[in-house]
Amino acid sequence: MGVTSILALFFYLNSNVYAQIQKDLVTITGRVSDYNGNPIDNCSVMFQNSNFDVLYETKTDEKGKYQIDIPKGKYSNISAIDMDTYPHTMKHGTKNEDLRLEFWGWNFIADRDTTLNIQYNRMEAYGLHVFQVPGGVPAYQIYVRPMSLTRFLTNKGIQNAQHKEDLSNIAQMSSADTAKCDNIAPAIDKAGIKVWIDGEEVDVLMKQQIKEYYEATEYGIAYYITVNRPEKSTTLPYKIFKIELTDLENGDKGEAIYYLEKTNYIEQK
Repeated sequence: MGVTSILALFFYLNSNVYAQIQKDLVTITGRVSDYNGNPIDNCSVMFQNSNFDVLYETKTDEKGKYQIDIPKGKYSNISAIDMDTYPHTMKHGTKNEDLRLEFWGWNFIADRDTTLNIQYNRMEAYGLHVFQVPGGVPAYQIYVRPMSLTRFLTNKGIQNAQHKEDLSNIAQMSSADTAKCDNIAPAIDKAGIKVWIDGEEVDVLMKQQIKEYYEATEYGIAYYITVNRPEKSTTLPYKIFKIELTDLENGDKGEAIYYLEKTNYIEQK
């Protein structure tokens, strides 16, 4: 085989490899802003596994825009955070009113090119999970833990809520009568709650406040929410839920998303 033939074969094989790599990637684009539409620049947008290890990361530009190519697959969570305005990593001299928390997306399915615009500020909708009760009414159940930055900064009590930590080796103990609340979330009657499914706002049918214990002596407030089904359906193999929480006493607001895969069962012929 001549040199020309060898070079042609080399470029052919490498072009095929490159094409396969490109085929297995999807592009995620979007814009990160606050609730007044102001862009958040230098914001990290991260795709993580269930241990919160960062697998892929990009940052927004001065217009709040970002773009990243990631392998197809399912990601335990995605997050958006500006380290300069996050309470634990903030730039020296940052004022309290300029601080923010972070955005979370859960069970993110990267099966196609996606536009994901993100808004976040001083409320975190953490640990979002969506499910349906087998044999129950045809509605969706949502579990979420709200975190208000204003309440966190003014709270004089305990502030030890488990957040992005490895809890795999921790054993949960029975709750103690002396357990205290962390006081970083509004009572549910002081919270504004909106939910969208595939972009369609749905009715919040019921909402309950429950205790989420971090350990035997400490708990936080979580919400258990029942929402109606959307009127419209899509051809996607999953439903995309978005929840927006507002602390009605101080105005803190934030949102989160969750991808709920559709379940297919064997049907009678």
